[in-house]
Amino acid sequence: MVVLSGLACGARLGALVGLGVLSGIFPGLARPARADGALPGSLGIMLPADKPQEIVLGTNFGLILSDDGGATWVWTCEQLVTSMANIYAVGAPEAASGSPGDRFYALSPQPQAGLAFSDDETCSWKLATGALSGETVTDFFPDPTNPNRVLAAAAATDDAGDVGPASLYESMDGGTTFGSTSLFTAPAGAAIVGIEIARTDPKVIYLAYYLTLTTGRDPVLVRSADGGVNWTTFDAQAALGPNMVRIFAVDPADPNLLYLRVIASGAESVAVTRDGGMTFSVPLTIAKGSATAFARLASGTVLVGARVNFTGDGGGASGAGYRSTDGGKSFVPWTLSPQPHIVGLAERVSGGQSTLYLSGENYVDDWALASSTDEGATVTPLMTYDKVRGIKSCAQATCANTCNYEEMQAVWSANVCAGALLDAGTVAPPPPASSGCHCASGGGGPGGLSLLLLALALVTERVRGPRSRGTRRGAGRAF
Repeated sequence: MVVLSGLACGARLGALVGLGVLSGIFPGLARPARADGALPGSLGIMLPADKPQEIVLGTNFGLILSDDGGATWVWTCEQLVTSMANIYAVGAPEAASGSPGDRFYALSPQPQAGLAFSDDETCSWKLATGALSGETVTDFFPDPTNPNRVLAAAAATDDAGDVGPASLYESMDGGTTFGSTSLFTAPAGAAIVGIEIARTDPKVIYLAYYLTLTTGRDPVLVRSADGGVNWTTFDAQAALGPNMVRIFAVDPADPNLLYLRVIASGAESVAVTRDGGMTFSVPLTIAKGSATAFARLASGTVLVGARVNFTGDGGGASGAGYRSTDGGKSFVPWTLSPQPHIVGLAERVSGGQSTLYLSGENYVDDWALASSTDEGATVTPLMTYDKVRGIKSCAQATCANTCNYEEMQAVWSANVCAGALLDAGTVAPPPPASSGCHCASGGGGPGGLSLLLLALALVTERVRGPRSRGTRRGAGRAF
């Protein structure tokens, strides 16, 4: 999929996560937690191709944006049609006058939402219509060469909750509307979990879907070489096992080279096909862990972020990384000190200089976003959540109440919601107090009584289930 574009995004907590807001009163308790059961966490990174100073970080509480190369940051909140969005993306630059250049996209699993788009830098959002209206959208992909073309997979859900056949639809107006005629319909019971368009040949489209069997899953890769008129099906189970297979990326230089994510019980692997799906190799297996981010850099280097579960029953995972310099034929450990928990990767090449951006776990790694000019050999922290200066001006009225909630969660100080830092130049918001475990406390937020009342409310609130998050190729989308 895209931007932001199902990689893990940090630990999820149970129904008692509301107690996390008490960390400022009783040090040692959990970090700030959210009503949906997840810590404030990062997703993928979006880098509009024709705006070299713009950086956008997806999070599970909205989007954090910079238009000056990371010197200052503002925020826009989740809205009704982007509630709990777990996939974000940005489209191609404007190709001609009137085309929707640099359009942002968000996919939410919530019933009142779906595939949404924004033309004002994420300040407001509209839902895609046409064939997607009333459908459950499972994935989408903006054409990296054409801002007008977007593909999306969707299926109808009846009153009993049964999901009908999944189909692929095409939009030629930037995702505003989708045509009623599907390009592809999967077999009954199949779930489409990946869509990709080849950059060097946009007529080449890949889909990944699976059928559920009594012995596991039957993964299938489907390829079209003519824009969706004809399709060739490849049953990947013989090579990759009865597992879910999702798409990391089509190589930007070779439409026949595809990187895949294989999700097995207790392990995940990177698989590669160099002939468009006819044969597969598995150069990397992450035992007792999962892939969390993927990037194929302009130099040809391939980077994979991962989490490796701690031994025993205590839960938790350490960060890990892997690097390939031979086009994904082999991988070696990508080691940093300390090793971050990488949840997103994106590269920007400007003036011949490559800058790699990494999103991490804000409260564990001590940064939400970092950068590297040596392909990840060394990284420099760039931003933490408490460096946000305020709400983006065009979203002030929409996001004011949500901003106060984030303040109460000790994500940032009251000055952020009040707008006191927006015109303050070099004045930075004060960091939250530390509990000794990278756990944000009340900081400049509400007093102890307010925190206690909020915690008690959260404990009794019905907590939503966890959701997977992540990014692919820096597009901000989930895999």
